[in-house]
Amino acid sequence: MNQIYGQQHILTEFMIYISFIEEAVLNPEYQGYIGGRIEVYDDKDKGYSSEEIRFFTKGVEEFNIFRNEWDMRDVTNEELDFVRDIVKWRWHDV
Repeated sequence: MNQIYGQQHILTEFMIYISFIEEAVLNPEYQGYIGGRIEVYDDKDKGYSSEEIRFFTKGVEEFNIFRNEWDMRDVTNEELDFVRDIVKWRWHDV
């Protein structure tokens, strides 16, 4: 059993849990952007995420819709691959 942000969350050997964490964007050149990470937890984790998927985009409204659909969910490996791919191609403005 993993403890994530004060919540008890039970993971089976086939479950992966993802959580979106927004971080402050302080550079004035990027005003209006949203940035952060998606923390990926699996059954081997001991309180820390095993992976972080970074996001940084000016498409805030569209990203928020995506985040609301996927945040704090148990996902399969295939769903995690989808999240990785879509973040890489749509919300990784560098």
